Amino acid sequence: MQQFFKNIFVLFLVVSLLVGCGVTDPDIAGKSQVTLDDISEFNIIEMVNEDSVLIGSTYYKIDKNTEMLKADNQDLLFKELQPGDLVRLEDEGYILESFPGQGFATSVVLQNDAESIKVSDSLKYFFEEQDTGDILSTSIQELTDQSILIHFFEREIHGKKYEAIIDRTTNEFSIKEIVNEEALEQERLNKEMAAAHPEGSTAGHITEIYDDGFRVNMADYKFADDVKFMNDLGEELTKDQFLIGSFVSVNYDKMDSQSTISQGVLSELTLITKEENPEVRKWIESIIEGNYYKDPVIMASYTDQDFTYYSIRIADLKDDTWDTFELKYDIQSKTHTTTRVKN
Repeated sequence: MQQFFKNIFVLFLVVSLLVGCGVTDPDIAGKSQVTLDDISEFNIIEMVNEDSVLIGSTYYKIDKNTEMLKADNQDLLFKELQPGDLVRLEDEGYILESFPGQGFATSVVLQNDAESIKVSDSLKYFFEEQDTGDILSTSIQELTDQSILIHFFEREIHGKKYEAIIDRTTNEFSIKEIVNEEALEQERLNKEMAAAHPEGSTAGHITEIYDDGFRVNMADYKFADDVKFMNDLGEELTKDQFLIGSFVSVNYDKMDSQSTISQGVLSELTLITKEENPEVRKWIESIIEGNYYKDPVIMASYTDQDFTYYSIRIADLKDDTWDTFELKYDIQSKTHTTTRVKN
């Protein structure tokens, strides 16, 4: 059971920001006639699986609830989608932070105008013939009547970055490796973090308050001798200003993950005021301190882009079924729903 919850914790780390979505301007979606500039803004399907498509760095699941259309308002079937297609995709507003990411597509519009089809044909040929290996995050950098300039990455975390030029008349292409600025920046940040904190950092909600520490999501932290409390405005705080349900970032110097609830040493705790919604905090507090769950822990949390709802995933450590619970709080109506997730 311990290993189960540890695996679930890793799987459901999420972020509230979109990853690899590249949502296009809604004003150009649904038009049957588009310009070359419009085409550069559409999403490129890189792979089609049994029930999902890979776009950017995210697999988007498509099911019966996904609105499927072509730009000329004809019905679109999932089996018609192919790598290289240009689409406009909208999703639920959150992405599971795996690699690649995972999301759910609420609508897909396939661009089937003449110009988009010509570009798609060149991209399809490229995907079929390129020998770089598995790739992702393909983006059009420049598009002319003569050629298509694209950037893409190998399918590894911080993998190599490439540039390709495709001749639109012959579909012949050339590929060269270019500098991966994102990987270099991440490497720099990792080195800075490692120098300041040998283990790392994370974020989540406070669910237990101890005399000498806090529980944040699925980890218990004891205070380091020089622990610092602050908010994201740089103001110093005291321990008493952190409450059950507060959303915080954690810098820790040690971490032991041998048990279901990890054990760490807290060096710096920051209250994220930009995420601190008093109503959401009190809702989370009522769940943690209520009687519905015997021993609840928060595994993950997320919201949509417009902050209309807030969701948390709960595991009850004393629930022998090992099921988890998806709780969604509607910020406007101040109501919430609970869904039991079978595992």
